[in-house]
Amino acid sequence: MSISVSLSFDHAKVGMRVQDYWGRTGTIRWSGKLEKKDNPPNKETGKHFGVEYDEESENPLRSDGTWGSRRYFTCEPKKGCLVKPGEIYPEINDERVTMLRERFGERVASWHDFELVKFCIARRFEMDKVYEMLEKHLHWREVFQPSAEEYFPQTIKDDYPCGYTGTTDYDENLIYCERPSNAGHCHPSEFVRKYTLPVIGRWHACGMEMGKLRMRATDYHCKRVCYVVDLLNVKAMTRPMIGFAQTLATVEQDNYPENLGRVFIVNCPAFFRFAWKLVKIFIDERTNKKINFCAQGNAVEAMKKVMPESEIPNFCGGTSNKWMETAGGIIGSTDPANAWRGAGYSLPNMTDEELKEMQVKLADENESPIESFREGETPTATRSVGSDFGSNAAASTTNGSPNVNEPRMRKDGAYGPSDTNGKASPNEASR
Repeated sequence: MSISVSLSFDHAKVGMRVQDYWGRTGTIRWSGKLEKKDNPPNKETGKHFGVEYDEESENPLRSDGTWGSRRYFTCEPKKGCLVKPGEIYPEINDERVTMLRERFGERVASWHDFELVKFCIARRFEMDKVYEMLEKHLHWREVFQPSAEEYFPQTIKDDYPCGYTGTTDYDENLIYCERPSNAGHCHPSEFVRKYTLPVIGRWHACGMEMGKLRMRATDYHCKRVCYVVDLLNVKAMTRPMIGFAQTLATVEQDNYPENLGRVFIVNCPAFFRFAWKLVKIFIDERTNKKINFCAQGNAVEAMKKVMPESEIPNFCGGTSNKWMETAGGIIGSTDPANAWRGAGYSLPNMTDEELKEMQVKLADENESPIESFREGETPTATRSVGSDFGSNAAASTTNGSPNVNEPRMRKDGAYGPSDTNGKASPNEASR
């Protein structure tokens, strides 16, 4: 069965178990028509179902089955919702999860059920496509080895601060804030030049892994993320910025499906909204509806509709600084020994102190020799850290465009030289 086959109004019955596109499950408690005189909560009239969801939500549209002066059905507070027929489907989560666990066995034994459901939703429960996507993801995890505890240069917190707030919006999406350029401190093109796309790809995956751990801690009561992205003083769209966006999108779409709950792009410059009009035609309608653009000074009114006003970040005009308080604006570990040690990969822009600390720890573990340092020597983007890192690829050109020799993410999920088809080069394949 494909989740694309939604329930028609005539075929759904009160008492039927259902799920919505997001994978949330519940039971139909009422069906009927909403009229304008009823003052429906979502301002939409016509045929609707009253669904009692299994989990509570702080969404203002939820209730105990009463809206205005009319009671449609009775349920526990914060579980009732009125939905249109095309928005719900017969419940098939448990059946599909069982199929995936039987097929992939120990490889997904530690996964939460809803992590498997997300792959089903991404492929609309068409199981052949789900199997293919999940197999590719599991191979990627084996090669890429993403971690929520990976180390990255601490300068990132000044150039591109980001972090989870530890709170949620009304739909239980984790709130995650990020400030590309940090209000003009480091333009995204410069960020790409300084840190390189391989590092940025791993850095983004680290943030995704942190979110997954936070969702698991709630037993997936929190299922997705509300991103708040600040574009203050981002003045132009450049080729390195496009490469940066593609790297993040590739990591997330292929390996963290259904992670996006909604996104607010705040302090949004006019050029970005214009560019988006050219891009949005290639993005499905459901994803487009998740994206909200807010010009400078307009974010608070839009955001307080979906989250408590006390949780709106300070850079949007709100008062919350929780996104900085949780980890100081940086994701991952603060221990340099937790840096990734894959072939052809090294961390740029590390201080002498950070490099020495990492190498001493690696030497203590008998995993890497210590390089010698000359007093006052400044590390460069091309220095490798120990033999496990290999030599870093050539730095980007001065205009921020990636060098052709720079290691890139291949289709198998690894980083290294690639030909025009994304396959490993003969030298790389023979290692």
